[in-house]
Amino acid sequence: MKQIWKPPTVVFIVGVLAASLYFQVSSRDKIESASSLEGLSVGILAGEIAPNFTGTTLDGETIHLSDFRGKIVLLNNFASWCGPCIAETPHLVDVYNAEAGEVVFIGLNLEETEAQVAGYRDEFDVPYPLVLNQDGALTEIYRPIGLPTSWFIDPDGVIRYVHTGPMTTPMLEEALDAVREGREPDIFSVLN
Repeated sequence: MKQIWKPPTVVFIVGVLAASLYFQVSSRDKIESASSLEGLSVGILAGEIAPNFTGTTLDGETIHLSDFRGKIVLLNNFASWCGPCIAETPHLVDVYNAEAGEVVFIGLNLEETEAQVAGYRDEFDVPYPLVLNQDGALTEIYRPIGLPTSWFIDPDGVIRYVHTGPMTTPMLEEALDAVREGREPDIFSVLN
């Protein structure tokens, strides 16, 4: 009888499968367990600790992302000339107003002047802080894939979800509910 599987081949395949399973479980545990931040890297992807930054708001206030530990943070990268950002902003304002201070919203501008950001805030009656970024230094930290890009950060400072493109009110609500519940958002369930 011809032997198809040789013992070294079987051991190799079992080893690869075991390693694959180990790394999948290990990665999932890093994303799901924010009680221990040890071992998590700092970065801008889901499952990483959100990089701290210091910025100046349009109102002249200095803020640090780390000041908001203990709260959910929605960090939204936008520009006043960006059509999708313009479409998304009324939804951000509606959700911010509905959250009544339960979630921190921060608008991170993409290298525009103070006058441009002020005009944008006034046009859309944006109630949350808009951080100026004229020199682009904050864009070096939070590199958007496209505009708008939103990072949903849990109370421990771990990024739970990143979305590129405009979001509607139901999409924003689903993402925030998912962060609260410690699950992956199902954005497609709310698209209509």
